[in-house]
Amino acid sequence: MRESRRLLGRVCIVAGVRGDMGEAIAKRFAEEGGIVVAVDRRSHEIGELSLVADLTDEAAVQAAYARVTESFGRLDVLYNNAGPIDLDDHSALDTSLDTWNRVITSILTATWLSCKHAIPHMGKGATTGSVINTASFLAGMGAATGQMAFNAAKAGVEQLSRDLGVHLARSNVRVNALAIGPIETQQIREAFERAGPEQAARRFTRMPMGRFGTLDELTATAAYLASDDAGFVTAASFPLNGGIPQAFTVPEGPRER
Repeated sequence: MRESRRLLGRVCIVAGVRGDMGEAIAKRFAEEGGIVVAVDRRSHEIGELSLVADLTDEAAVQAAYARVTESFGRLDVLYNNAGPIDLDDHSALDTSLDTWNRVITSILTATWLSCKHAIPHMGKGATTGSVINTASFLAGMGAATGQMAFNAAKAGVEQLSRDLGVHLARSNVRVNALAIGPIETQQIREAFERAGPEQAARRFTRMPMGRFGTLDELTATAAYLASDDAGFVTAASFPLNGGIPQAFTVPEGPRER
């Protein structure tokens, strides 16, 4: 167990828990003392309360979050992990309408629905509510390769987070986006393998640190944003990207000291 238990007794929803990132977040919140409620459309046994719900179905989302408050009497942290990669999502010029709608719904609409139905249960006591929406470093950049519906949806998540953060600033609820760069998961390893060694090497040349981020780095940042340590942080797009958006050139090797 971690020495820091910043989320002790707080009810923490991880929406979209299946997968490397979601499971790692749930584990970290539990280590920080949180009561983890895990939600996913696929069956699972993660968290003190494990719920199965389609996060794009408004009635299902509303019912799931009502059950959380019925079970625990409070809701303190919401981590929205919506953001699957769709293999049919390419350039906006050759992506089908079905693919576009599917990606926007699975990311932006799912995030909005969770915010809409979780936030009314948050910030009721002395504890500040914290919403963390997963955006992407690509939301603020142009990408010639990459999935354009995904990037547009993540940009929408980022703006939604800013707007809600300002709207709720005096309501005891903080809302932030986590602008995630390439974190080493099975999914991103497979994506780089599909791209081939030449394209993978090309993408690594844009990474100043020359590596993926780690799940530990992701979960530590999320735990900070969920906790009172980030009490004056709201309406922000919080970068976790290894400096990629700031890079014009990158180092060729380790710097001599």
